[in-house]
Amino acid sequence: MEEERFVDHGDGTVTDTHSKLMWMQNDSYLDLKDFISYSIAKKYMKKKNEEAFAGHSDWRMPSKDEAHSLYLHEKEKSVLDRYEMPLYIDTVFTEGCGFNTWTSNTMGSINAYVFSFASGTGGQTDMDDILHTSLRLVRGTMDPEFKKKLGKIPARKGLYVSDQR
Repeated sequence: MEEERFVDHGDGTVTDTHSKLMWMQNDSYLDLKDFISYSIAKKYMKKKNEEAFAGHSDWRMPSKDEAHSLYLHEKEKSVLDRYEMPLYIDTVFTEGCGFNTWTSNTMGSINAYVFSFASGTGGQTDMDDILHTSLRLVRGTMDPEFKKKLGKIPARKGLYVSDQR
């Protein structure tokens, strides 16, 4: 029998056995019931660490590659986002979440990279933007062999929302 890729620990965390990363099962949208800017995302992360969510205080924003590692390219599974649109992440993650995540990748002090679980694309967005943006926290170090297999993230084209949906 094949081992499940995602292990639900029953405490609000999920481990990806392929990447070796631990993820929060919920994202900030599910917890806060609102979309957030980059600065609010950083405050959310700080609060989760102060609370030692699930016994850990080393939660962080994912890199764009780490966020990409959750995207299921074959689209064999999906959860519905808060608008009931499919997100191509494993069904171990909670439905009703935001369709993308802020990442730790920044460009200067104005833009940060956002990855979409709906389209598998990403790009730089103004840090003050709150248009449908949430945060899914991660901890750990990605397995380097798994990272090599990820491939390049396609850039989003055109307007942010129209191409994400």
